[in-house]
Amino acid sequence: MIQKGQWTGYYSFLNEKINKARGFIQTNFTIEILSVNGNTFKGTVADDLSTGGTEGIGEIKGISSGNKIEFVKQMPVLTVFVDRAGTKKTYNKKHRPIYYYGDLSSDGKTISGQWKFKLGFIWIGIIPVPMHPSKGTWMMKLKE
Repeated sequence: MIQKGQWTGYYSFLNEKINKARGFIQTNFTIEILSVNGNTFKGTVADDLSTGGTEGIGEIKGISSGNKIEFVKQMPVLTVFVDRAGTKKTYNKKHRPIYYYGDLSSDGKTISGQWKFKLGFIWIGIIPVPMHPSKGTWMMKLKE
């Protein structure tokens, strides 16, 4: 069962070319688990902008069962890479949902696993732009 409180961690893309283009091997984040009700939990997430994170305070909603944790991360703005040099553009639209899956350590203080977002489209004016699926790894620890 996940614990309420502040968790600090990082995520990284599995595709090394993406990490290289972004200029960061990993992006740090802070998650605040605000409520735990049975096997469900909710909280907020903030990426570290200095390590390539997305702007704004996002929301997470998840479930835990035994040592298995799943949650969806929803950031308030969409940031996309527009070229291979790592140039980013931010749009005033919600980011696509990011799905996190992981395993809670036996002491309940560390979670690690994989994340992914699915194929999707964003609308830039009247033009649909495909957003390719991506995936990676993540880890976070309960701050004591």
